[in-house]
Amino acid sequence: MKEERYILQKDSNSKAVIEPNYENLPFKFHSTLLYAFVPKEDIDDFLKEIPHKVLGSYDTISFQPNVYEIESAGKYFTLCQAPLGASAATQLLDWLIAYGVRKVLAFGNAGAITDLPENAMFIPTQAIRDEGTSFHYLEDSLRVDLNSQFLSRIEERLDELDLKYDKITTWTTDGFFRETPKKVAQFRQLGASTVEMECSALAACAQFRKVDFAQILFTADTLANEKDYDPRDGGTDSHRRGLDICFEILKRL
Repeated sequence: MKEERYILQKDSNSKAVIEPNYENLPFKFHSTLLYAFVPKEDIDDFLKEIPHKVLGSYDTISFQPNVYEIESAGKYFTLCQAPLGASAATQLLDWLIAYGVRKVLAFGNAGAITDLPENAMFIPTQAIRDEGTSFHYLEDSLRVDLNSQFLSRIEERLDELDLKYDKITTWTTDGFFRETPKKVAQFRQLGASTVEMECSALAACAQFRKVDFAQILFTADTLANEKDYDPRDGGTDSHRRGLDICFEILKRL
């Protein structure tokens, strides 16, 4: 019998054996989520200045983030630290959606694969799918399109805040240590400016669940010179800045 390659064969059945709300937990999260790919220390520092409370928690064997309510002028939002990598980040996002989330603004760092400065801000309008998770949510395609009315509203808020950003295509991989010179060159030729590990999968999940999604990326290391990798400072200056910027955006939506 010939073996089949199942990764590109999405099952059209919308129901899974294990649904995200199978535990039937008593959680009800606010509809707008700030999904933050930053260390817990940065979130703790941010929360010192923001009215907040714990709404629930997500329990896995290696990652147990709290889910917070944050508040500004009577408007309430959900905040959760996101785990690294498409599979883990999408699993948690799907669970958050099951308990009330309907609009998602994610942010985090990305590697530059073109000549970009560190800590510059970008909005991906397309994500090239070089990971496995998105294929469980969307039919096979090269890219996920992130253009939406929600994304346009994010851009309008950034313009109101007079913040500089560029719109880009990003490459999403789940093989951090397999970003080979050949692949970097190939994805650059396909129009990608950055590489990260979650965007295409998160966007696919959001489309499958019919919720709004956008992501803001801040450049960290650079692979623009495939023969001379430069980790720079890892984009750490963007962690707290990103929390502040995204919170300001959400308050204006």
